[in-house]
Amino acid sequence: MAIDIVAAGGVRRERGSWFRYDRAGHVVAGVDIVVIVVASLLCGVAYGFVRGGTTHVLFDTLDSVALGALFAVLFVLLMQLRGLYRPVELLQPFRQFSNALAFWVAVTAFLTLIGFALKAGHMVSRGATISFVLVGFIAVAALRFFWHGWMRRALENGTFATRRIALVGDEETLDRAKLMHRLEPFGLSVAARFKLPSDASAERSALSNTISNVVAGLRGSQIDEVVVALGPGRFELAERLVGGLRILPLPIKLVLDPKLGDLVRRPSQLFAHDVVAVEMHRAPMSIAERSIKRGLDVLVAGTTLLLIAPLLLLTAAVIRLDSPGPILFKQTRNGFNNRPFQILKFRSMRVMENGDTIRQASRHDNRVTKIGRWLRKLSIDELPQLWNVLRGEMSIVGPRPHALAHDAHYEKLIGDYPYRQHVKPGLTGWAQVNGSRGETPTIESMAERVRLDLWYVENASVWLDIRIIARTFTTLLNVKHTY
Repeated sequence: MAIDIVAAGGVRRERGSWFRYDRAGHVVAGVDIVVIVVASLLCGVAYGFVRGGTTHVLFDTLDSVALGALFAVLFVLLMQLRGLYRPVELLQPFRQFSNALAFWVAVTAFLTLIGFALKAGHMVSRGATISFVLVGFIAVAALRFFWHGWMRRALENGTFATRRIALVGDEETLDRAKLMHRLEPFGLSVAARFKLPSDASAERSALSNTISNVVAGLRGSQIDEVVVALGPGRFELAERLVGGLRILPLPIKLVLDPKLGDLVRRPSQLFAHDVVAVEMHRAPMSIAERSIKRGLDVLVAGTTLLLIAPLLLLTAAVIRLDSPGPILFKQTRNGFNNRPFQILKFRSMRVMENGDTIRQASRHDNRVTKIGRWLRKLSIDELPQLWNVLRGEMSIVGPRPHALAHDAHYEKLIGDYPYRQHVKPGLTGWAQVNGSRGETPTIESMAERVRLDLWYVENASVWLDIRIIARTFTTLLNVKHTY
């Protein structure tokens, strides 16, 4: 069996960057700890000087360092447990921001509760602590966007520190996918390549010789890792090849085709030592999860309605003065499990469509009133739906409900469309915070929204809801697709 070996041991190790892609999380976590402690220290020193006296500065400094260290450990631990220091996660700044905000608030609340329970409030300066909570989060949030930009540029320029790998696979897989070039931006330099023949019968007869040649080629080399890439369905070959290469003291990774890659990312359960079940479709949330989600809905909707009551009254008055017609617009929508309900909105159009044919709002739509254009642009017209949330017809987070006419139309064109109703519809959702807002003029644009909605349905959790709520405030600032 012929094997193509390319520079197994003689390739010079390139210096590259000091920053390795696979170790990015360790660096970012370390920087987070330093920044949090330094932020606490600076706030403590500054507040000590404001209070006056070097004695205050000394005590505030010691307390601030202790508080910052405790805060940093808890925050970084939560981020690590959530997997947010993985390189692929660091490349998603808004996801990082929303998670960091949620954890920052959680750690602040936890330490406040502990301090209250232990009656330790006199041991820390409230002014220094409050300033640290604000300044510290601003610094941590800014780092999320800094690391995103830095890593993106490093990936584009190929400047990550080099990690030398040996690529083992059949010719079809290596050449067709151009795997070597796709791995290079991540700091993986292919220093050795072993091409296996595509003939299955030849594989079975000479596999032992193949493994021996690969092992001999890699022993004594400066290879850091072995990557095996084979065509779809060649599981037996992959298992025997990886088993034989384990004699080498090197990590071995198996590259999967896209379909198998999607499977391994899904939750799985081991029923017996040789029976593994992969979750292909997620059932609706458990009773406990739905109860917690409902509690969050009532808390957020009730609190928000109380806080924005003056805005609601002002909006109602402006609508009444602007054009004839009712203040609220009611339209039948389908909710959880296709149950109909009357959705509430501030009226923003001159028409009250609720029939078999409903035209989506478009840019420069002449049906929209002057005041309605601003209400829609600022999403104020959606605020009455908080009452739908309190009544249990909607949730704060979920797929946005569409008019019945649109449901009937798209169900015929998009096969997965009805699965959106496995959870309650929401004021905001995963699709909206990922850019799918406003008009959907094409089947493709609606299909993309449905894809994002189904991802939410399969991954729904209270924690995900909190992230989406945090990201919604950022999304509302982008009004170019809202009209």
